[in-house]
Amino acid sequence: MSLKYRLIILGVVVLAVTFAAGTVLGVYGSRRLVESQLRRRLQRGARDLAASGAPLNEPVLARFAPLLDAEVVVLTDAGEMIAHSGAHWPWERLAGSLRQVPSGAESLLEGGRRYYFATAAGRLPATGGPVTVVLLADERAVREPIRTTLYLYLISLAVTTVLLSAGMYLVGLGLVRRIARLGRRIDATFPGEPAGAARTGDELDRLSAAFDDLLQRLQRSRRRLLAQQQLATTGKIASSVAHEVRNPLQAMRLTVEMLNESFTGESRRGCEVILSEIDRLSLLTDELLMLAGKDTRRLEPVEISRALRETVRLLQYQLRQREIRTEIDLPALPAVRMDRNRCRQLLLNLLLNAVEASPAGRCVRVSGEATGRSVTVRIADGGPGFPQQVLADRAEEFFSTKTSGAGLGLSICRRIVAEANGRLKLYNTPAGAVAEVTLPVGDAADAAEGGNSPAPGRGAGSDQP
Repeated sequence: MSLKYRLIILGVVVLAVTFAAGTVLGVYGSRRLVESQLRRRLQRGARDLAASGAPLNEPVLARFAPLLDAEVVVLTDAGEMIAHSGAHWPWERLAGSLRQVPSGAESLLEGGRRYYFATAAGRLPATGGPVTVVLLADERAVREPIRTTLYLYLISLAVTTVLLSAGMYLVGLGLVRRIARLGRRIDATFPGEPAGAARTGDELDRLSAAFDDLLQRLQRSRRRLLAQQQLATTGKIASSVAHEVRNPLQAMRLTVEMLNESFTGESRRGCEVILSEIDRLSLLTDELLMLAGKDTRRLEPVEISRALRETVRLLQYQLRQREIRTEIDLPALPAVRMDRNRCRQLLLNLLLNAVEASPAGRCVRVSGEATGRSVTVRIADGGPGFPQQVLADRAEEFFSTKTSGAGLGLSICRRIVAEANGRLKLYNTPAGAVAEVTLPVGDAADAAEGGNSPAPGRGAGSDQP
């Protein structure tokens, strides 16, 4: 139920209880007041009539009754009725009851009706004999003023209830609108963040849920900020390390290549292993430079099939150690236009993920196909599959399911694919996880590069696959 209706119901209930108690007390107080005023009026009228010296016969009393707003009866000292004002009352029974009422009484019951009376001593003008003048009024003299008062009271109660309900509705409506505006401002604080679960309940419940969402968004923003700070620090360190390592690696490669020319047999194979590991380290330095935001791209045609086969050869040592087989199904694919080293980084990261995710004895499958103006390459492993956080693209920087590694591999892959205006799709199958890379070829890649190439230096992980 809405808050404004709750306020109306609460106000009406409080008003009804208050007015009910006031009505009971008011009726009781009004009755006491009317009875007191009636007794004073009857006493004053009885005294005035007894002292007036007017003939106390029925015609005279009938004329005085409307003036006194009461009925009149004249009794002897013995209680015998001499005359009355002529109303259709049970005068004989009333005279008998008046003889029996105790001293000091101000009302009596006769025939189921209550009569209020007041007495005054007087004398008959003709004989001078003592008499008692009695003024009487029945219960209508009390009931009618109380009914009129109660009627006006109920009218004022109804009007007050309507006005109070309208006021409470307007106050509640204004409060509800302010709460709703506050909820919208909370939601607008992080417009790019997904909202929480559907909010139910009244306005205060929804506002509380909005504050809970805000706290969760602040926590996620804080984690992202910490990750960005960590990434910035890592980038600075990576840039320094890459520059220091790059030149020694080139010197080592040249030296090993010269030695390899003079070796044969096992020595030559050992040199080839060393060269492949040096190439991996060179790719790692390029990856570090990319992480540091150093744009060293050189666009050229890259035969993706050949690059895949070379990358698989680089990983032969790891494949043998883990006892993992490879199946390669690569037809002749068109060349894609991208940085050759970036392409090798992309394929190496994806293949390393597949190798490390596959248990011993499983197979890593590499396949590809050309569709229109694009090339699609799939790398499938035999592991447990990607976690839901990665599939939903909610994995933050430095997120990793492995015990080793910085958690930057997929982030760098996404950036490389986005720079090439391609698409990286991750999904699971019953056999394992699949990484699918789609890249434009030929003129399509050139047009995309010229039209919407991403600006250098964008943060890793900011591009969507």
